Amino acid sequence: MSKIKSLITGGAGFIGSHLVEKLLKENHELLVVDNLFTGNKSNISEINNINTAEFLEKEVGDNDSLSRILNFNPDYCFHLAAQSSVTVSVDSPLLDEDYNINQPLKLIEVIKETDCKRFFFSSSGGTIYGEPVNIPTKENDFGSEPASPYGKSKKKLNEHIVSIFEESDVNYSILNLANVYGPRQDPHGEAGVISIFVNRILDGKSPIVYGTGEQTRDFIFVGDVIAAFMKCMLSEDNHILNIGSGIETSVLNLISFIDSACGTKSETQFMPKREGELLRSALDCSLAKEKISWEAKVSLEDGIHEVVSWIKN
Repeated sequence: MSKIKSLITGGAGFIGSHLVEKLLKENHELLVVDNLFTGNKSNISEINNINTAEFLEKEVGDNDSLSRILNFNPDYCFHLAAQSSVTVSVDSPLLDEDYNINQPLKLIEVIKETDCKRFFFSSSGGTIYGEPVNIPTKENDFGSEPASPYGKSKKKLNEHIVSIFEESDVNYSILNLANVYGPRQDPHGEAGVISIFVNRILDGKSPIVYGTGEQTRDFIFVGDVIAAFMKCMLSEDNHILNIGSGIETSVLNLISFIDSACGTKSETQFMPKREGELLRSALDCSLAKEKISWEAKVSLEDGIHEVVSWIKN
């Protein structure tokens, strides 16, 4: 029996590498495309020892990548590659548009020429809704326009995917992810606040909080996100689903959870609030439970212990 063939863009990144690990366990044949701009080859070191996985260190929209993808003819496409920095999107909006809209659209045109059954897109539940009208926020609860070019590009690509694939034989799953955290998240980047805080606290440094620390976020463990992808594979439907815990956690409460896991009592350093930062964010994920029987399983406390253990080791 032939193996299921899956393409993962951004597969050397934080979430992508966990997906690579899971699909290899499920015996998929993989093509991983990653420019290693933020990804790390060490995240998927197991690929080097497996003859059913291929790694391309290239841009997704590169002609060589698109040609190889066409020849690979995937059964599933998981598009996780992105320019994921809000700061970079503000400083370089054209670069953000290239990575988050133009290159994915080139990929989509190629995917339409293959036998791909489903196109997965990891969107941003923390930015696409702007300043939310309702909290927890449902999939159709759009408030103001997203504050950053990053949020705008994610929202725009969601709309492109729906309009393009509604007219094709390819199903789609758009997963609006809350603040994903877990092992392998870069503690020196900007997106992984839990990894950043854990790393600083273990180094005996103060966690830096911008604003009052009362702002809230919805934190979802990476293993729960991978479970959502796998559940979508079992469905016949198209999906636009929020994937989060549905729980608001303030930044100050987050620090107290981390202190508890590290056995520390850190002194928080406060800095002026950042422009455009949301005050509150949490996702209503009841539709994911209804459509794909998914719900978050890993508590924030347990997930933080996993991150602490990974950073220590």
